[in-house]
Amino acid sequence: MKINLNNISETMLITLYMRATDAKSLKPILNDKKSLEILSQIDYDFSKFKNAWTSYYGVLSRAKVMDNEVRKFMEKYPDCVIVSIGCGLDTRFLRIDNEKIRWYNLDLPEVIEKRKLFFEPNERVTNIPKSAFDSAWTNEIKLDGKKLLIISEGVLMYFEEQKIKQFLEILTNNFNSFEAHFDLIYKGTVKLNDKHDALKNMKAKFIWGVKDGSEIIKLNPKLKQIGLINFTDEMKHHLPGWKKLFIPLLYIVNNRLGIYTYEKNKIKMS
Repeated sequence: MKINLNNISETMLITLYMRATDAKSLKPILNDKKSLEILSQIDYDFSKFKNAWTSYYGVLSRAKVMDNEVRKFMEKYPDCVIVSIGCGLDTRFLRIDNEKIRWYNLDLPEVIEKRKLFFEPNERVTNIPKSAFDSAWTNEIKLDGKKLLIISEGVLMYFEEQKIKQFLEILTNNFNSFEAHFDLIYKGTVKLNDKHDALKNMKAKFIWGVKDGSEIIKLNPKLKQIGLINFTDEMKHHLPGWKKLFIPLLYIVNNRLGIYTYEKNKIKMS
């Protein structure tokens, strides 16, 4: 089937392609068969991503790290609530589900409509067809006393700093407590849109990046940063042959995972 998407939403096809290609490989990193199944049903010129090897290993390593960090949270809180911001055609729920969690997919209405074509309904999964910048989406999250995890993969780098500040304020204004995992790009990468091996084929552009993730705290001091993981830590285990020569450079320019917490009752009163 034909898939028509605009700008940022189209980037979800990059990550889908990388996961599907991995599922066909002899030594898969994720072995995400669902992504392969979805890809086979989409009429789109995926050939433009064929030689994007840095994105291939980067996307898979990022997904594996984020899967593992979500699992760590789930080990502590097996019946937690997880919100996937800008979910696209992500398959993380199927990869990590423990049959206890409650999962919310948040994305624009046209993207959620696409998801419905490929995913079977699940009583523990709710799709929310809204923008992350529309605070109304928070009203649909039912916590019932459960712990909340908010994850964002491949999203924040496409927005202006003021929009990210708005998004962070929506989180701290509407939830009393949560942990958040944000996929962040290095600030220098913002200048390299035309050289990015996958994004150069698209209209979407990187706009905002970070050095060490503390930039999130500057935008919203109510948050506390508790971790920063460079995805190269995982990626270096998968790069073949001569590609390993790029590891030192990748530690500088690669995406990183910022991990944050928020507790309303721990904010100091002025």
